[in-house]
Amino acid sequence: MGDIEPLVSVNLTTYNRAHLLHRAIKSVLNQAYKNLEIIIVDDGSDDNTYEVLENLGKNDNRINYIKHAKNRGNAAARNTALKNSSGEYIAFMDDDDEWIDPHKIEKQISIFLNSNDKLGIVCSNVRVIFANNTYKERYIDFPRNLRAHILKHNGIIYSPTVMTKRKLLEALGGFDENLKRGIDSDFYRSCIIRKKCEVYLLEDITTNIYERKSDRITIIDNKEKIIEAIKAHLYLIKKYLISFIFIPRAFSYRLKLILKLSLKYIKTII
Repeated sequence: MGDIEPLVSVNLTTYNRAHLLHRAIKSVLNQAYKNLEIIIVDDGSDDNTYEVLENLGKNDNRINYIKHAKNRGNAAARNTALKNSSGEYIAFMDDDDEWIDPHKIEKQISIFLNSNDKLGIVCSNVRVIFANNTYKERYIDFPRNLRAHILKHNGIIYSPTVMTKRKLLEALGGFDENLKRGIDSDFYRSCIIRKKCEVYLLEDITTNIYERKSDRITIIDNKEKIIEAIKAHLYLIKKYLISFIFIPRAFSYRLKLILKLSLKYIKTII
């Protein structure tokens, strides 16, 4: 890598996860790549998040803490982090995960600096940690048609492994605050579909993804959540309508999900 290392802004959003924050932040501070800032957006927590971050910040001035007066949702929190980022590159971190490769950022920057302008996302393989402390190393097999895959669903790009360009995020208007779920996946979708960006999969395992908590995934178990999910699918169909027309199998997949959810909703009211 050259003498001048570009600044990387690590964006971390959190909400009532004070007991997990220390692990996530320490894994960022342990990176060999030092020209980084950590933008932490507290989305209205009412636990001791501030005290945890205050203690960590005393030892490292790269930590920048911002708190929303009330909970505004993950998309708004991510957009606040973006607006307060100065780096040319943005890396995402989730408050309940950790980077286990101290050279993660270094490797991703090297890939960007040696790639063409079409590269928009660099991600990696992961180790998934389950509730019983067992784990599985997940080596992702990218589909031949990434556009068709990402129109249907994600499941292959893990947010805390991602590095992207700040100018790309800004060009897309940040994260879509109209969505209540699938915020990160929609950003990747916009990169691939709207901007025709390339995605590079770093073969290394860089990140522990913890599946201990049910709140990692939106559980659709009541009428309100079902309606919310149906609205999200309809919104995405409208947002990417032209692409769905040209990739009908992705359109069919979304319609089947809407039908399945509609039947589930009917069962809750009869």
